[in-house]
This record gives sequence, structure tokens and C-alpha cells, in this order.
Amino acid sequence: MELLVASLGLAVVLVVGAFGAPAADVEVAAAYRWCVPEELRSNCSRLTSVAGVRIACVGGVDRMDCLRKVRNREADYLMADPEDLYVAMHMENQDFLVFAEQRSLEEPTAPFRYEGIMLVRAADGFQSLADLRGKKSCHTGFGRNVGYKIPVARLQRAGLLKLPGANDGELSSVERELSALSELFSASCLPGSYSPHADIDRLLKQRYASLCQRCDAPEQCGKQDKYAGYEGAIRCLVENGGDVAFTKTIFVRKYFGLPVTPGGTAKPALNPAARPEDFAYLCEDGTTRPIADGTPACSWAQRPWQVLLGNGDLRGDGARELQTLTQQLERYYTGANSEPAAVSLRINSATPLANREQLVSPGDYLNKANYVEVIEREGSYRSTIRLCVTSESERQKCEQMRQAAYSRDIRPAFRCLLKTEEACIAAVRSGEEVNAVVLKKHSSQLKPIVSEVYSDGSANNNDIKQASQGDTSTRAAVHVRPDEDEAVQDSIVHAFIALSETFGVGKGNAQVFRLFGPFRLPNQEELARNLIFHDNAIGLIALGKNL
Repeated sequence: MELLVASLGLAVVLVVGAFGAPAADVEVAAAYRWCVPEELRSNCSRLTSVAGVRIACVGGVDRMDCLRKVRNREADYLMADPEDLYVAMHMENQDFLVFAEQRSLEEPTAPFRYEGIMLVRAADGFQSLADLRGKKSCHTGFGRNVGYKIPVARLQRAGLLKLPGANDGELSSVERELSALSELFSASCLPGSYSPHADIDRLLKQRYASLCQRCDAPEQCGKQDKYAGYEGAIRCLVENGGDVAFTKTIFVRKYFGLPVTPGGTAKPALNPAARPEDFAYLCEDGTTRPIADGTPACSWAQRPWQVLLGNGDLRGDGARELQTLTQQLERYYTGANSEPAAVSLRINSATPLANREQLVSPGDYLNKANYVEVIEREGSYRSTIRLCVTSESERQKCEQMRQAAYSRDIRPAFRCLLKTEEACIAAVRSGEEVNAVVLKKHSSQLKPIVSEVYSDGSANNNDIKQASQGDTSTRAAVHVRPDEDEAVQDSIVHAFIALSETFGVGKGNAQVFRLFGPFRLPNQEELARNLIFHDNAIGLIALGKNL
């Protein structure tokens, strides 16, 4: 067992037993504090103690809470994704610094996790980006970085991808992008789910059918399509009559049997019949570069690495000491002592740590990769969900939800407004200032369109069926005005279901932001309960339109 006492940034870890085995008492002074999700804190404390590393573990509600703790000097660092850096750079009084990166074994010296490129046929004679108009495009998948976000951002910047303007009806942010892509390309394979709501996904694929036309199974156009993914996009170009593939460099090298790194040993090609000299990278200036002669690819945007992020106190010797300690911890658990608990904390041999000689701010780190532009790609036609909340505590949670959702590509973006419950209902009904509110009781003046649901242990199947039919008397629901435009309703449903699929219980990014459960208010250690949604909810479902 362990005893952990932290005070003024200094912790003492007393190790009585390692992994439950008897051991001599060892006292290790912990000079730095690592913020991890609360459910991983005990694992973290045990791992650092057994490894004899002078790092203590601090629990946060989620990664958003850990960002706050690091900023406020309640912790010294956390592991962060590029999207978390985007949130960090917009926090008040922030002075974060990136001091290490989690690289890959295949490309341990690469400056970025991966680079987005355009692959074309050399014989097609591209002279400019404008030559893409009318071509057949191949994408890794809807919403993915190199196959969707980066092309949308950079082609829009180049003036080639023209999003419909404000006069083109009440199109959502997602539909504006789909409309623009279908106008630019004659046919595409853009597989995946265009909305987490099945009816909206089906509607969008019917409306923009050309975006699925080049897929192997256009009627499904799903993420498991033969031409989905990094390799699938290349196969779509080479084997299925496409004209341009949006993918990443490492898969181009693997597909054609080229060395992954300069001077490296090439492995057998994934398609021995494909000749690398027949294809080229298309650059933003309209020039092309061969893929076979070792010429560096012309990448138009990159996805940065996952990083270790500290605060401004980590400079000079302090930063170097922490870099040494994190390397020591990694070496201990990527050898014979590797275990699932370490992997859950992102300590594994597949992602070796690389220390940065020059510490850099989150904004500078992302801008070097053009990644801020990728996140903010919707430009001047940005639409928002104006969500009304009924307490200052709810507004605080709504703000964190807004930041997390925007960084993770949930659109439309949210805007949080505080009013009394009565004023919220009136404002939604008028539609002038807000267009949605979450209520925990039924309102005869408004229409519920999304409801929370619970696990089998807290609600029966009949309760869920009633919620799907609009009976929200015992659960929180998103309400709009009864005569709200159908396209606006679809946008709101899309965004809230995306929230649930991203941050709901058991979802991939639940540790980034917890949509359901207790919430830590700024500058308070006590957790607030049942803010916006009930703590015991597990997800959200769309309700029928004819309520």
C-alpha cells in the first residue's frame, strides 16, 4: 500500500509493497505532480512509486479539469492531445508550455505525428490547385484529419472550396462543407457517418450522393468501406479510377514499397503492380513532386504529436529535471515491467517520449502545423447553437463543454447564455436571442428534441421508449420552440448527439470532458451535481419530430 501527502508542490510517497508483494520501506520525495483522470490516480501513484520516480499523481475530473489544475499550480503537467492544446491556448491567464512529445516507433524523429498530402497521377499534368475542380476525389473518411478537415480548411483558404453563404438557407456547418465538396468534385468517396443521428446521416447522403459515388459500397458509404482509411484512399485513386487522394505520407510509402524514413529499408509494396513513378504529390502552389526519388513530400498541414504540457514554472533546470523523470518512468514500464495500468496512462513502447530542447507555447506549437486553421476552418459563415442555462454553475459547465466540443470538431459551435428558467423559456420561444435550453421538466411552451437516457440499472426499457416518444417528465431534455426551422432542429440534434457520442459515458473522449457526472467549478474543490444534465445519465437520444 501507499501513503501520499502533497503540500506546496512537494509530495512524499511511502512504498510499503510493490504490486502487493512485501518490500522494504522506501521513501521518495516527489518534486512534480502529474494530473490524470481520477479513476487512474491510484494506478498512477502505484506505478510512480514502484518505479522510484519522484512524481506524485493528482486526480482531475477530466482533462479539462487537469488543464485548470496545471494552470493554477495545483499540478505541474498532464498528457495532452493537440485539441487540448487548442483549449489551453484560449484559457484565461494561461502560460502553458510543451516540454515533450510522444512520438512513434516508425517515425521517431518526425516533426509531426503525420502530414496531410494530396496524391495524384503524374500524367494528369496538374498546373494549379484549380485543376482539382471536376475531379474524382478519394478521402480517408468524413471528419478525419488528413482526408477531410485539412482539405476543407486549406482548399477553402485557397479560394477553391466555396462554402454556401448566409443566404443559402439555414444550412448547418456540416452541410455547408458537404455542399461545397459536392460542388467542387464531380464524384467522391467520402465514407463514414455524416451525423451520429442515423436519420440526419441518411438525409445528407441522399442530398449529396455524389460524395459516396466512388466508394465500393456507395449505398452504405460507411467507415468500413474498402476505400476508407489511409490505405483505402490510395486504393481508391490507384485501383478505382480516382483522380486525387487525400491521405498521409507514411501510407504512400508503404503502399508503393518505399522506405518509411530517409535511408531506411523498404518493405514489400502493398500493391506490387502499382508503379510509384506514375504518381506524384500535388503541392499548394500547383507544382508536383515525385514520390519515388526521396524528394520530401509537400505537406499542406500536419497533425501534431500528443505532448506533455506543463505550466510556465517549468523552465530551465526544472524543465530538464521533469524531462529526465518522465523518461525514467517511461523506460521502467516499456521494458520487462510493462503492464496494462501503464498503457492506460499512455506509457508504452509504441509511443516513445522525445524531449523538446526549446519549450513552446500551445499556440505556437499548433500554428507550426497549421492546425489552428484546421480546427477553425468554417470561416465567416460560422453558425452557433445559442444555449440558455439557468444558473452560474451551469454556465461554467456550459463554457467548458463549448470549448471541448469546438476543439473536437462538434458543429455547430455552442454559445452559452445565462437567464432564469422562465426567461430562458421565453427567449427560446421568441427565437431572437437563444434557440435551445435544457430543462429537467416538461414545458408546454416548448418542444423537446433530445433527451438523456440512463443505464439499465437506473431506468427501464419502457422509460427509454417513453423518452424516444417525447415523454421527458423524468429526465432532462433539449427544448426548442415548436415552430423552429427543421434545418435548425437537425443541426441542434446533430450537435447534442455528437456531444453524447464523444463525451458520454464509456465513449472515447469521456476522459477529456465528462458530459455527465459531477463537475468541478473553477477555484472550488467541491464538486457540483446535476448541472445541465443529471449525473446518472449515460447518453442522449433524438426524439421524434412529430411531437
